[in-house]
Amino acid sequence: MNATAATGFGRLRGELLRFVLVGGTSAAITFSIYRGLMLFGASPHPALALGFVAGTVFSFFANRMFTFNIATPSRQGEVLRFVVVYAAALGAHVGVNALMLAWLGRSEPGIAASFVVATCVSTATTFIGMKWFAFARDGAGSSGAAARSPEDAANASSGGARPRLSLVIPCYNEAANLPLLVQRLRESFLDPRCEVILVDNGSSDDSPAVLAALLAGQSRIRSLRVERNQGYGYGILAGLRAAQGEVLGWTHADLQTDPVDALRGLELFAPDADECFVKGRRYGRPAGDVAFTVGMSLFETALLGRPMWDINAQPTLFPREFFLNWREPPHDFALDLYAYHQARISGLDVRRFPVRFGPRAHGRSHWNVNWRAKLRFIRRTVDFSWRLRRGLGAR
Repeated sequence: MNATAATGFGRLRGELLRFVLVGGTSAAITFSIYRGLMLFGASPHPALALGFVAGTVFSFFANRMFTFNIATPSRQGEVLRFVVVYAAALGAHVGVNALMLAWLGRSEPGIAASFVVATCVSTATTFIGMKWFAFARDGAGSSGAAARSPEDAANASSGGARPRLSLVIPCYNEAANLPLLVQRLRESFLDPRCEVILVDNGSSDDSPAVLAALLAGQSRIRSLRVERNQGYGYGILAGLRAAQGEVLGWTHADLQTDPVDALRGLELFAPDADECFVKGRRYGRPAGDVAFTVGMSLFETALLGRPMWDINAQPTLFPREFFLNWREPPHDFALDLYAYHQARISGLDVRRFPVRFGPRAHGRSHWNVNWRAKLRFIRRTVDFSWRLRRGLGAR
């Protein structure tokens, strides 16, 4: 399976999992209204139809924003297509429910079993219709149609549609990891139109000397020194300002995420790169970290009014023009949140793809040490989130 196919499969799997979560909530809403109306004497079919309407309205907005990561305003054609999907799913739900009730009878077990079968049929109809009809993206907006292989990108002319990549990797006291990181970069970043900037972010270990030795004679991998550490975001911003690419981005130096993921993310950029924001979606993490991420994602989504999921996942890629419009970006770990939020309010096409998150090659995290460190992170992030809500950096 090539990288594009693997990315497409991973995206579909993630959409299915999120759709199941939304579908379970929608089914609970539908069934509560359905049974509640029947307890008050309503006949089953109108009661089910009203419950289905309420559940599907919730499903529409939740799937649009959460399952399929669509932040742009609804188009007229999209709404009309959804009406067709809605009608088909409603007909399937009511029809299958009626057939099952006729077969099983209206006992309590029969009603429940009929509802479950009808829900399964209508849910499948809804997912297929939403993904490939109601929320389908036309032309270059499609997340799969415009992706090309790295070979196609390398063969494109300098004035072609494939954007050039500048990947910034902040390094703070990562001397032990740097040989492995640079070796991985040498093996994978072979396209001459891709560059990597390793930012020595005020390291106090042997990083400057290690980088000087490793990068001697390198043209596509270079280093930038920040004399005094002023935060994770400060180092990234220094690298972004020195970058030359049309597509900019960053990832981590600890090898918990493979720098090659940035090349996979680049495949998701369509020719209209100014309209894309690409970000990984992590898997393979400890359950406690996943629970922490889910909680922060739900909080940010509710506070900022836009879907914000797995905010600190890497890599993060975006067009150069998008970066040039930033105002007052933070100098700490909130930079991930800032960039993601700016993409949402700017109406960029946010595209996610699965990335494996493994253990560090050497050393330990500089912030994710224990729950006390997480609480400090939460406090800083919540403070910055309120500033974003009040309009900091709005375009």
